[in-house]
This record gives sequence, structure tokens and C-alpha cells, in this order.
Amino acid sequence: METNRITAVPAGQAGEVTTFYSYDSAPVRSLALAHAAWLLAGRAHAKTPVLMIDWDLEAPGLHHYFPRTDDGRHASGLLELFESCREQLHGNTSNDDAEALAGRVLDTLDWDDYIVRVDDSRPLYLMRAGRFDDSYGERVDRLDWDALFCACPALFRTFAAQVARRFAHVLIDCRSGRSAAASVCTALLPDKIVGVFTPDARSLDGLQGVVARALDYRCSHEDEQRPLLVYPLPCPVDGTGEGPLRWRFGDAPRSPSGYQARLERMLAECYGLSSVVLDSYLDEVQLPQAAVSGMAPAGGRAQAGEHDRLGPQRAVEALLEWLAPGHFPWRPLPEVRLVQAVESLRERAADPQAPSLVRELARLAQLYLGQQSELEAARRIEQHVIALEQGLHAMEEGKRGHGAPRRAGEPSPDALDDKLSRLQELIDSRSPREARALADSLRSTILRPSVAHPLRRRGAAMIKQVYLQEGDKDALLAFTLDEVSSLEGALIQAAEGRPLVAG
Repeated sequence: METNRITAVPAGQAGEVTTFYSYDSAPVRSLALAHAAWLLAGRAHAKTPVLMIDWDLEAPGLHHYFPRTDDGRHASGLLELFESCREQLHGNTSNDDAEALAGRVLDTLDWDDYIVRVDDSRPLYLMRAGRFDDSYGERVDRLDWDALFCACPALFRTFAAQVARRFAHVLIDCRSGRSAAASVCTALLPDKIVGVFTPDARSLDGLQGVVARALDYRCSHEDEQRPLLVYPLPCPVDGTGEGPLRWRFGDAPRSPSGYQARLERMLAECYGLSSVVLDSYLDEVQLPQAAVSGMAPAGGRAQAGEHDRLGPQRAVEALLEWLAPGHFPWRPLPEVRLVQAVESLRERAADPQAPSLVRELARLAQLYLGQQSELEAARRIEQHVIALEQGLHAMEEGKRGHGAPRRAGEPSPDALDDKLSRLQELIDSRSPREARALADSLRSTILRPSVAHPLRRRGAAMIKQVYLQEGDKDALLAFTLDEVSSLEGALIQAAEGRPLVAG
């Protein structure tokens, strides 16, 4: 049928590739992806199609959620596409670099041969796992993802770029566990990862390992240094009662045994931040497994309760509020919605026929967002601070051993450690006035180059936490800039071999 063909030409602005990954619970992951794709394709402003890719070749199943697709015995998909790439790369003797070779191989493909439209009411498409004939299993076993990467390291990156030029959103259903195929889907292809996990202890451990490796790969390979946003998606067995709360928070608020604390540590470490808070995000984004099993197929009739506060479809809709525009998951929901409202106001204000009140509201809203960007600037500077700290720490260890000269009157490490312990007590006991006074008194001391690296890093993080809790963006930004200047000066001194003494 003609409606099965890709009706959109390559878009002027590239779309985004999002991988849905889970260490276990593949059916929950696949159904969440199917609903997310269906919702994205149904948005009024969707001008380019949405594509789902079933990359779980060992246990394919996305096609089951869309009854209009056939049994798959004659339709080609992902497996046949990369079999074609393998044939073209076999015995390649061209002098093309990896980028040019990948482009030449993929440009020979007729994308319509591998993609089918699955919904007439919206531009929603599927690249199924492959052609399910008698040879399917054997052909899956013969496809070597590592060998494809070695033959052309740019192949998967270029594949992602080409599908993103044709679709506003590309959602990849990645196989569970750890494998070469999972590494392709999490490290090489996506702009974003949705990490589905369950109360099984190995589920979150597996997700953390995959995310850490993907980000490490991006940071350590020059050709792959692209942003990667991570959106955790918890799936409790039951969405009600004390069970999900105990799993989220542990036995006490902010307990290290709760998954929220683990996720916050993971994301803070991954993005080089002193801390992040996921309260708002995790209040909204939870996908109860018990409800998912009875969830209507994508595009089907909604079941009673599906739009409940903790219902499965509501969870997917909430996830998209952060994911679709690309907001960090630690950004509070009211701020996310404010940004979206401001964008809508700006679009209306650009209309010459818009009332003057609309233009004035847009101006005021943009001014407010401009003030908020100061906090984002401080977070970006934080990444630079961590790089400086690492360089300084390495030089401290290599050039001055464990000690450093200290001026008369300068507090000893033990005295400074006691003050930092007191500051932590004030933060924990929610004594903002006393905490602020102590933090201000420690500002200059903690930034002295003679302060040992662990104490300096711990103290700086605590001082910033005090300013963040008070919402004092000016103090936070000023302290962070002072920290950068202090670390840069200390790094220069260490590089020149001069002793690191307080200035």
C-alpha cells in the first residue's frame, strides 16, 4: 500500500535518536517505547514521521503491538539492512575514510524496503527486526556487530544520522543484558537513553553499568564526543502502597539503599555535578509493571484508570515532558512547563497580529528564563572545575607528596575537617542561617591551594549546596568563579614546580 512508504523527505533539522534499554523486563520496555512513539507521532505539530526500530533481534516483538503489520515472513528489516551493509563492506579495498565509506554504503539502500507504516492516523513507522523466515535464527547468529564496527567504525554513527534526517524521533528497542548489540544501541547510536529498571537488584546495577560505559566511551573517543541524556524509568511491581516508596527511598528519606539516591549519585558523577535532585521527575515518572501488562496496545482504546495519577499511560506522557524537548531529568516539572509555555508565547508574539499583551508577556517570561540561565552557567563551570581539580590532584601527588607548607594561623587539616563536619550537620538539620554563616566564613579558606584535594573538593561541594538550597544564584556563581581562578592558579604553580602555599 502507498501509505506504507515514507512520505516525508529529509527534514531541514535533524531529529533525535533515543534508545530504550533495560537489563531485564523486555516486554515492559517495548510497550513503553510503543506508547511513547504513538504519542509523539500524534502531536499536532509533528511534521516529520516517527520511527521505531526493533533492535532486539533475539526476541523481537514490537510488531505485535501494531496489528496492521503482517506475519513478517516476507518483510525485510534491520537484519537484512545490515546484511546488505556487510556484503558491501566485505573485501572493501577503497581508500575512503570511515565517514565517506559509511555514507557510500548507506546511500545505496532503499529505505522503503526496510520500513513499514503502522498507523494511518499518524506518521508512525516501524523497522522490524527482520524477515521471520526459516533462516532467521541462523542469520541472526551470523551477524557480527563487532566485525561490522571494525570494518567501518563510522557505520553505526552514520546510520543514526541518516535516519534522524528523515524522522523527528527515532526510538530504538534495544535488547536486554550486555552484548555487542546493546553497546551499539547505547554508546554509538543515541542522543538519549531511557533506562528501564525494576526492583530486582541486578536490574539497576546492570543499567548503571551500561550507562557508565556509554558515557565513558563518548568521553574517551574523539569521534564520538556528543551529548548523551539519560532518563531513568523505574518500574515497580505495584504502583500503590508502601512497596514502591520503600524501594525508592529505602528505609528512611535519602537512604543510600533507595534507588533515588543511587540514581542521583550516578547522574551527578556522569555529568560532573556536585549533586542533582530527582524529586520532581520521580514523582511523575514511574511505570508500574502490574498496570503495564493490561495496557492497551498503542493506538488502542484506553482502559479505565489508564490516565490515573500513577497509571502507565500517564507515566509515559510525563516522561515525554522531559524527554521530547531535551530537559535534564533533575529540572523540576514546573520549570519544564514554564519553558514550554514561554516558547509558545514567543511563537505567538512573533505574529504581527498578536495583541501587545502577548508580546509583553513573552518579553517578561524570557527575562525570567534569562535569570535562570545563570544557574545553568554555574553548572557548566562546575564541569571545568572538576577537570582542574583532577589535574591539580595529579600534580600534588607527583610533586609534593602528602604534605604542603602552611602559613601561620592557617587551620590544620583536622580543624578544617571538623568545621566541614559541623557544616554538614547544619545542612542536615535544616539550619539555613547558621549554615550560610559558616559557609561564608569558609569560602576563602577552602580555596587555598595548600588545602588537600579531598578536603577542598568536599568543602566546595558543601558550600555550593548551601547556596543552592537558599536559591542564591549570585553567591553560587561568584564562588564557582573564585574556585576556577584558584584552581587555575594552583595548577600553573604546580606545573612550574613552585610550592603550593596559600596566597
